[in-house]
Amino acid sequence: MADPLSAAKTFMAALEANDAEKAAAVCAEDIAIELPGGDRQLEGREGAKQLIRMAPPFVRVVREEAVMGTTVILRGLTRSPGHFANYTTWTFETDGDLITHVTFAWRPAN
Repeated sequence: MADPLSAAKTFMAALEANDAEKAAAVCAEDIAIELPGGDRQLEGREGAKQLIRMAPPFVRVVREEAVMGTTVILRGLTRSPGHFANYTTWTFETDGDLITHVTFAWRPAN
């Protein structure tokens, strides 16, 4: 049985661990990742790896999970200790097993 929530959580764990291969393993070959601001998009598993590699070390805490069919929304807090905090919403669209599209947005928390 397909488990979109498991794929999203695996991707987030890979982001936290800076494990590009683990993140790519739960992504479809043609995944599209929209960066905040909408002016740039990363594509394919190599794009997923690039996102993981370029992400700075933050503390990410998921506080809310929602699954609607094959779409998963994770909301929580992203902090750079001593610098800033943002409320973050991650949206993962899947084919049921693999992530096909990712968007994320920040809103200042302080």
